[in-house]
Amino acid sequence: AETDEQIKETNEQMKKTDEQIKETDKIVKELTKNIQGVNKSIGEDTETFFYTSLQRKPVLGDIKFDFVDRNVSRTKDLEELQIDVFLENGKSVGLVEVKNKVTKKVFKQIENQIEKFPRLHPAFKNYKVYGAIAGKSFPKHLQQEALQKGYFVLLQQGDHVEVMSPV
Repeated sequence: AETDEQIKETNEQMKKTDEQIKETDKIVKELTKNIQGVNKSIGEDTETFFYTSLQRKPVLGDIKFDFVDRNVSRTKDLEELQIDVFLENGKSVGLVEVKNKVTKKVFKQIENQIEKFPRLHPAFKNYKVYGAIAGKSFPKHLQQEALQKGYFVLLQQGDHVEVMSPV
């Protein structure tokens, strides 16, 4: 009888623990959803900042552009290319990858964009293609690496953009 009572108490405690775990899971899912929403908003804000700045002054280094577009996407044969900010002047295009916080992964992304661009945008096959990385938080060592790889670097400086040209 004593063992049966202990088993009953243990089962009740397990039920309470299961309910607490379910409630904790529910809270974690909601927090994750909220954090993802905040991250998305920050990313959109960063993209908007660089896009509007380039609209006002469509220049990378000494290259002036006539057209500035945002979120240019193209798909062909299940291959997709998405460009955060796209610049064009009749001879050259600029592909700008925008990040709130720039990490080393961005180099693979911009390399991938430049490599896919001629296949997915054949109308620009004779254009010079320039890569650029824009970031609000952009560590100095990654800025230097980007410049060495031949990419323009765009930094937020207060309410304007500073553009660094590759070596």
